[in-house]
Amino acid sequence: MLPTPIRLQPSDAERYTRLRLRMLLDAPRAFGASPEADKGLDLAHLRKTLAGDDHAIFAVEEPQGGGRVAARGEADLIAAAGIMRNTLPKFRHRASIWGVFVEATYRRRGLGRAVMTAALDFARTWPGVDYIDLGASERADEALRLYESLGFVPWGRQPEATDIDGRRYDEIHMTLRLTHSR
Repeated sequence: MLPTPIRLQPSDAERYTRLRLRMLLDAPRAFGASPEADKGLDLAHLRKTLAGDDHAIFAVEEPQGGGRVAARGEADLIAAAGIMRNTLPKFRHRASIWGVFVEATYRRRGLGRAVMTAALDFARTWPGVDYIDLGASERADEALRLYESLGFVPWGRQPEATDIDGRRYDEIHMTLRLTHSR
């Protein structure tokens, strides 16, 4: 049975920053951010984000006996997905998925689907949100298959969106329509 993702609270900021750093180091092609300049590693910024109504991060904790335990006895996080509602008045009908990651040793167990589903279900509680957007590296085959299986459709490709160690990668832009109105 899959563990149920939890919505992170401001008190989870330190645990999330540890996972975020591993994300950026282990999968640099998957993220536009880098460890040197990532707001997700700024504890004050992250606590404020986690306290807001227009942002959420859903995560899965490492199973008991998995090995890593934080200083306060809390399990480390092993999977996460963020969602944020666009706050600009003309774009409040859209939200964006960001920061989707599953630790390598826990992949192919449904954790990516679990955190994505939790984020999508949460976005459905926002009145007026009709679309969820995301972007993924052209090289993220497993992620692209997951997103398509959840109903996301590609709508565009940004050539050479990221440059990592002299290699450039396209970004695939995708959207999920939540409603069929209008």
